[in-house]
Amino acid sequence: MITRAFDRSAMSWSYEMHLQPMLSATDIEGLPFGSVFGSVPAHTVSKRHAHQDGEMFIVLAGKAVVVLGEEERVLGPGEVVHLSPFGFHEIRNDFDEPFDIVSVFWEHIPSAVAVLEKSPPRDQLAERSLVFCPPPTPNGGLHLGHLAGPYVRADMLARALRSMGREARYVTGTDDHQSYVAAAARLRGTTPAEVATAEGDAIVATLRSAGVTLDRLTRPAADPGHGARIRELLDKVAASPAAKEEERPTAYCPTCALSLHQAFARGRCAHCDAASDGEICEACGRPNEARELSAAHCRICGTEAVTRTERALWLDLDAYAAELREYLRLAHTPPDLLTLVERLLDEGLPAYRLGRTTEWGVDLGDGQALDAWADLALTFLDAARTESEQNGPARIALFLGYDNSFYYAVLLPVLAFAAGLADHLPAAFVTNQFLHLGDEKFSTSRGHAVWADDALAAAGPDAVRLALLREAPEGRVTRITAERAGQLTEDPLYRAAHAWLDGFAASAGEDGAVVPGTGAWTDVHREFYRYLNLATRQLDGLLLPESFSARSYVDQLESFVTRCAEFRAAEQALRATPSLAEEARTSLALEYLAAKVFAALAWPITPGLAQRVWEWLGLPGEPVREADWTFLPSGTRCAAPAPAPAAASGHA
Repeated sequence: MITRAFDRSAMSWSYEMHLQPMLSATDIEGLPFGSVFGSVPAHTVSKRHAHQDGEMFIVLAGKAVVVLGEEERVLGPGEVVHLSPFGFHEIRNDFDEPFDIVSVFWEHIPSAVAVLEKSPPRDQLAERSLVFCPPPTPNGGLHLGHLAGPYVRADMLARALRSMGREARYVTGTDDHQSYVAAAARLRGTTPAEVATAEGDAIVATLRSAGVTLDRLTRPAADPGHGARIRELLDKVAASPAAKEEERPTAYCPTCALSLHQAFARGRCAHCDAASDGEICEACGRPNEARELSAAHCRICGTEAVTRTERALWLDLDAYAAELREYLRLAHTPPDLLTLVERLLDEGLPAYRLGRTTEWGVDLGDGQALDAWADLALTFLDAARTESEQNGPARIALFLGYDNSFYYAVLLPVLAFAAGLADHLPAAFVTNQFLHLGDEKFSTSRGHAVWADDALAAAGPDAVRLALLREAPEGRVTRITAERAGQLTEDPLYRAAHAWLDGFAASAGEDGAVVPGTGAWTDVHREFYRYLNLATRQLDGLLLPESFSARSYVDQLESFVTRCAEFRAAEQALRATPSLAEEARTSLALEYLAAKVFAALAWPITPGLAQRVWEWLGLPGEPVREADWTFLPSGTRCAAPAPAPAAASGHA
């Protein structure tokens, strides 16, 4: 006889609850399930998670809310609940006593596969989405490193969502009130407003040249109502018990008579010793105050920083630590971002200064303006709120660089909590690291850059987008060489698509080609048609914000083109055999269908080429991504010549 007893002293901490092994196949040969005792402490929530196993909770003592997907049930002693495979679940114990259970779990792969088949990726996409990108700072032009981060990847998602019939709006703008704009103006001998306008106009033009859709642009310096709206939100923040006026020591340049912060300060990070500006370290992502930098000095004149006392509005971020943890638990937060924020939370969040001694930005009176990053966060919330009021609620996905993690995953949510706007926070964060040119970061000041406008003029938007998506710095630093940057049209997918599409032209007459209806099917035809649908579902899965990967999407689309080219090569003999004329019709109909599928799948990456293929096939509007692919109507005439990639052939 084998016995086990519930023993709190024998429990370990896992899944954010107490667990103790019970019985499994290790104890009893052939036992088809595993089991554990579990206990969720009072007023805690277990980790939200999913797995391939089926699972059953048998309640021993206490009460709690068991959550499975969108369902919630309050369970007590003697009750049982079944949790299906891949269903996200958690236990929320809002009561005063521990919630004690036995968990029995088993693996039944057919059930797990059936669950996946019943919930294809596109069914998990929201009907309405807002795709946000941090507004670039208008203190200079965009280089390929800028585009490779969030901007083209976010456009890729927005286009894909629209092609599936979802409503998606792309929101970005220019970060006009950044201290970097004011610093650039000082160094150039002009005004921040002039820099923000000229450089901002150029940035917007570059994004549009790259085929980036821009549905809402936030341009604070050009928006006469911006200051009033942002001050209204700041008043709500200032009313929070966590906000108060305080006098604190601040870095200062006596030569320039300048309060040093952000772009005006330079030194080394006190945490990782990397070169850093004030308030944030790009290398480790940690916040700092300019006075905390080692060897802090004025970026304008180089004078060593001194300190002086300044009075300003400060916000105690740590007062919202519990609320922030709960928000990040429910939102999709990538591991690199979550690791940073959890470390900051464990160390205790610093207070954040909301007013800066500067003349540039939203005027707060008494020689102060709103901190640029607080301005940016409130601008985000203002835009999200306006979009919701004008177009209805939407799920927000925020693409951002890892160096902005603190501002978007800590400061933004805390300001939203304080202002009562938590409903307008991102549901998913999609991060990126950096694209390097060779072995070093792109650097405007050192001229170590390939400018986006130059690359777009030389290779065209499709080739630039494809190269940057292939080398997207997702979860790691990636590199592009100067040589490769000068040969963007040599991309393998670009060349493979060119060769495959040229094959359509070779088989068509002077007046183009007529798409046949299907005839007799072979096993090869059936499996190729199955592949077209399965490949689409696989690529759909890479478009969920929670699993988004531009790099993997490009790789799989390249494999798709290779598979289509192989299908054509293998079918040539069949098409040339008179007795197989009925099979030849199906073969050709399938290949033209593959061109239709390619146009829809390529639309998020190379919109120019995709649109040309779509129009060549006689299809109206923009490419549409079908869940199950329908053939082109028999008799459809495809004009000659067939479409092909073209360098610098205009913008999508």
